[in-house]
Amino acid sequence: LAIILKIIGYVLMAIMMDFWGFFVGCMFLAAGTAIFKPGVQGTLAATLKESNASVGWGIFYQLVNVGGFLGPVLAGVLRIMDWQYVFYSCAIIVAINFLWLPFYKDPTEGMEISEEFADPWKVFVTSVLGLFKPRVFFFCIVFSGFWLMFNQVFDLLPNVIDDWVDSSGIIANIGAAFSHGWVTALLAITGGILYGGVCAAGVWLAMRPDHRAASEVPFPAYWVLAICFAGAIYACVAGMPMGQLLLILIGSSIAMSALAYFMRLGAGLLTKAVFAIAAIGSLINIRSTLDAQAPILIEMAEQGQQVNPEWMINLNPGLIVFTMIFFGYLTSFVRPLTSIIVGMVIATAGSVVAGTATAGFLCLVGILVFSVGEMFSSPKKMEYLATLSPKGQEGLFMGYANIPVAIGWIAGSIFAGNRYETSGDKVNLAKQHLIEQLGLSSDAVGALQKSEVLPLLSEKLNMTAMQTQQFLFETYNPHHIWIDIGLIGLGSIVAMVIYDRVLHYIDSKPSAA
Repeated sequence: LAIILKIIGYVLMAIMMDFWGFFVGCMFLAAGTAIFKPGVQGTLAATLKESNASVGWGIFYQLVNVGGFLGPVLAGVLRIMDWQYVFYSCAIIVAINFLWLPFYKDPTEGMEISEEFADPWKVFVTSVLGLFKPRVFFFCIVFSGFWLMFNQVFDLLPNVIDDWVDSSGIIANIGAAFSHGWVTALLAITGGILYGGVCAAGVWLAMRPDHRAASEVPFPAYWVLAICFAGAIYACVAGMPMGQLLLILIGSSIAMSALAYFMRLGAGLLTKAVFAIAAIGSLINIRSTLDAQAPILIEMAEQGQQVNPEWMINLNPGLIVFTMIFFGYLTSFVRPLTSIIVGMVIATAGSVVAGTATAGFLCLVGILVFSVGEMFSSPKKMEYLATLSPKGQEGLFMGYANIPVAIGWIAGSIFAGNRYETSGDKVNLAKQHLIEQLGLSSDAVGALQKSEVLPLLSEKLNMTAMQTQQFLFETYNPHHIWIDIGLIGLGSIVAMVIYDRVLHYIDSKPSAA
């Protein structure tokens, strides 16, 4: 049901161009996600043991960020072709979940269902009463302030990067690095291994999720095998014309899956074959692509071109994908609340650095530090709420984990969005300077196209575009908004420390048992 609702939402967002039509699509997507997430998280909460909970939630968070890492890359390519393709592709990707549903086993199957969960009204009452349990309620309220700050890294920081950060130095340095053959070779090998591993993991999970014999593999697993094999072949033939490419992908994937089905090939053999094909193909493609990019990137940097904000923000999910298991292991040695507080401190510091920087590399350092703080705090939020949930209510309490996100996102959008529009947006500040300091009329400035405002100001000030940007930054201090956002994060940290100390005092009393 959740997947169907999400597909409907994405399709509506692709075809409905008016506000209310698009809004209805958003609501379908939100409803599907609201059903999907607590069930997935509740499954983990019901199956993870205390000994492996930290690493388990870390792996979950890592997998979530695989989508967060690949999504902007895919959307960045598709939106150049047509915005509708972004939403259609999302609907197709979500539909792939249907292939995995036959392998899902409900961990609570066979358990006796409490009477309070047999009636929808009682479920609603139980949900509300559970939310107002003091430990849950105050945790959600306190953590909301942190999430107000947290979400601005994804909502507001792209605007800040676009307006105020000079990232041409990043392009120049990458271009210089790509001119060395050993750098492109190392990146190609790494990329080939990672891509091959992803394709191989899909095959292995489909064919042997329970280490069963090849003869016991269900038929839907072979559809998954076909998709993974097509992905592996694509790495080898990506440069072909579209018609030939589709024929090769469809024909080879059907032939391979049919061969595997009738010959009952073992999961180990199939996994190794898919890994080898995908790794070798992507290695060759990545190496040739990177070698060709070196002179192009250097020329782009000399022209003052900038890194797209989505690519810089993508450092966050990329780092989580490759290091989350390590941080999950690291945080397993401390209490969830301790890890959450440490993570809040690190993430707040990183967000302030990223949001106030004007140099590309410094902004990337801030995003990196923020990501480390996120890995200390965000997965532990779910682990902590799982420890508060009564047996059989894990999904319900995982639903509560989204409340701080919702409160923080709504409040942050109102606070930060409106304020940035008036005191942070580069074009609006340029208009303000033209009117208030250079004496142009409001009507004349208002009639300008957005792309005409900064060139006009640069002409009036006799400055280059980058000099004008620096002048506006020093004159109007748009970074002050991010200092205030950081102070909200700091206030949330102080409140979380108080919350932790109060619980420690209550739990240490002899009557706590």
